[in-house]
Amino acid sequence: MNEEQIIYQHLDDIPRVVPDYDKLLQSDYAIFNERHFQNSLPVLSECFICVFQQMPGDNAGMYISPDRAERMSTDETPIRPGIRINSKFKGFTPHVRIVLLHEMIHASGIVGHKEDFRAFISALLRKGVYEPFL
Repeated sequence: MNEEQIIYQHLDDIPRVVPDYDKLLQSDYAIFNERHFQNSLPVLSECFICVFQQMPGDNAGMYISPDRAERMSTDETPIRPGIRINSKFKGFTPHVRIVLLHEMIHASGIVGHKEDFRAFISALLRKGVYEPFL
Protein backbone atom coordinates (compact mmCIF):
# COMPACT_ATOMS: atom_id res chain seq x y z
CA MET A 1 0.00 0.00 0.00
CA ASN A 2 1.24 3.49 -0.79
CA GLU A 3 0.97 6.51 1.47
CA GLU A 4 -2.20 7.82 -0.19
CA GLN A 5 -4.01 4.50 0.17
CA ILE A 6 -3.08 4.23 3.85
CA ILE A 7 -4.36 7.77 4.53
CA TYR A 8 -7.62 7.18 2.61
CA GLN A 9 -8.17 3.87 4.39
CA HIS A 10 -7.90 5.70 7.70
CA LEU A 11 -10.27 8.45 6.55
CA ASP A 12 -12.95 5.90 5.67
CA ASP A 13 -13.40 5.26 9.40
CA ILE A 14 -13.91 8.94 10.28
CA PRO A 15 -17.42 10.38 10.01
CA ARG A 16 -17.35 13.70 8.19
CA VAL A 17 -19.71 16.19 6.68
CA VAL A 18 -18.85 18.62 3.94
CA PRO A 19 -21.21 21.58 4.32
CA ASP A 20 -23.29 22.77 1.40
CA TYR A 21 -22.22 26.40 1.58
CA ASP A 22 -24.81 27.49 -1.00
CA LYS A 23 -27.65 26.14 1.14
CA LEU A 24 -26.06 27.61 4.28
CA LEU A 25 -25.95 31.04 2.61
CA GLN A 26 -29.64 30.86 1.74
CA SER A 27 -30.49 29.63 5.22
CA ASP A 28 -28.51 32.48 6.81
CA TYR A 29 -30.36 34.96 4.58
CA ALA A 30 -33.73 33.65 5.77
CA ILE A 31 -32.65 33.67 9.43
CA PHE A 32 -31.19 37.20 9.23
CA ASN A 33 -34.23 38.45 7.33
CA GLU A 34 -36.46 37.25 10.17
CA ARG A 35 -34.24 38.30 13.09
CA HIS A 36 -32.85 41.62 11.91
CA PHE A 37 -35.16 42.82 9.12
CA GLN A 38 -38.58 41.61 10.38
CA ASN A 39 -39.01 39.62 7.14
CA SER A 40 -39.14 42.87 5.18
CA LEU A 41 -36.69 41.70 2.52
CA PRO A 42 -37.81 39.57 -0.43
CA VAL A 43 -38.09 35.82 -0.02
CA LEU A 44 -35.41 34.06 -2.05
CA SER A 45 -36.66 32.80 -5.41
CA GLU A 46 -35.73 32.84 -9.07
CA CYS A 47 -36.74 36.52 -8.99
CA PHE A 48 -34.53 37.52 -6.03
CA ILE A 49 -31.35 35.55 -5.41
CA CYS A 50 -28.61 35.22 -2.82
CA VAL A 51 -25.65 33.36 -4.31
CA PHE A 52 -21.91 32.97 -4.36
CA GLN A 53 -20.40 34.44 -7.50
CA GLN A 54 -16.93 35.10 -8.85
CA MET A 55 -16.14 38.79 -8.58
CA PRO A 56 -13.33 40.94 -9.90
CA GLY A 57 -10.81 42.49 -7.58
CA ASP A 58 -11.40 42.61 -3.89
CA ASN A 59 -15.19 43.03 -3.93
CA ALA A 60 -16.67 41.10 -1.02
CA GLY A 61 -20.25 41.29 -2.20
CA MET A 62 -22.88 43.34 -3.93
CA TYR A 63 -26.58 44.01 -3.89
CA ILE A 64 -28.38 44.51 -7.19
CA SER A 65 -31.75 46.22 -6.84
CA PRO A 66 -34.64 45.34 -9.16
CA ASP A 67 -34.24 48.67 -10.97
CA ARG A 68 -30.52 48.21 -11.43
CA ALA A 69 -31.00 44.60 -12.56
CA GLU A 70 -33.43 45.81 -15.23
CA ARG A 71 -30.96 48.46 -16.43
CA MET A 72 -28.08 45.95 -16.52
CA SER A 73 -30.03 43.22 -18.32
CA THR A 74 -29.73 42.59 -22.02
CA ASP A 75 -32.00 40.64 -24.34
CA GLU A 76 -29.50 37.77 -24.19
CA THR A 77 -28.67 37.96 -20.49
CA PRO A 78 -31.24 38.90 -17.91
CA ILE A 79 -29.78 40.01 -14.58
CA ARG A 80 -31.70 38.95 -11.48
CA PRO A 81 -31.98 41.23 -8.49
CA GLY A 82 -30.46 40.06 -5.24
CA ILE A 83 -27.27 39.59 -3.30
CA ARG A 84 -24.01 38.18 -4.58
CA ILE A 85 -21.18 37.13 -2.26
CA ASN A 86 -17.67 36.70 -3.61
CA SER A 87 -17.12 32.98 -4.10
CA LYS A 88 -13.59 33.37 -2.67
CA PHE A 89 -15.29 33.57 0.75
CA LYS A 90 -17.05 30.21 0.36
CA GLY A 91 -16.01 28.14 3.35
CA PHE A 92 -15.26 31.18 5.51
CA THR A 93 -18.69 31.28 7.13
CA PRO A 94 -18.07 34.12 9.64
CA HIS A 95 -16.80 36.39 6.83
CA VAL A 96 -19.73 35.43 4.62
CA ARG A 97 -22.20 36.31 7.36
CA ILE A 98 -20.65 39.74 7.87
CA VAL A 99 -20.77 40.46 4.13
CA LEU A 100 -24.30 39.06 3.89
CA LEU A 101 -25.57 41.37 6.65
CA HIS A 102 -23.87 44.30 4.92
CA GLU A 103 -25.60 43.55 1.61
CA MET A 104 -28.93 42.89 3.32
CA ILE A 105 -28.78 46.39 4.77
CA HIS A 106 -28.51 47.70 1.22
CA ALA A 107 -31.37 45.41 0.15
CA SER A 108 -33.48 47.05 2.88
CA GLY A 109 -33.27 50.28 0.90
CA ILE A 110 -30.23 51.95 2.41
CA VAL A 111 -28.01 53.23 -0.39
CA GLY A 112 -24.34 53.97 0.19
CA HIS A 113 -22.44 53.95 3.46
CA LYS A 114 -23.52 57.22 5.05
CA GLU A 115 -25.16 57.94 8.40
CA ASP A 116 -28.23 55.70 8.00
CA PHE A 117 -26.03 52.76 6.99
CA ARG A 118 -23.66 53.34 9.92
CA ALA A 119 -26.63 53.65 12.28
CA PHE A 120 -27.95 50.25 11.17
CA ILE A 121 -24.51 48.65 11.64
CA SER A 122 -24.22 50.29 15.07
CA ALA A 123 -27.60 48.90 16.10
CA LEU A 124 -26.52 45.40 15.07
CA LEU A 125 -23.28 45.82 17.01
CA ARG A 126 -25.16 46.95 20.15
CA LYS A 127 -27.39 43.87 19.89
CA GLY A 128 -24.28 41.65 19.73
CA VAL A 129 -25.15 40.30 16.30
CA TYR A 130 -21.54 40.28 15.13
CA GLU A 131 -20.01 38.70 18.25
CA PRO A 132 -20.27 35.08 17.03
CA PHE A 133 -18.55 36.04 13.76
CA LEU A 134 -15.56 37.88 15.27
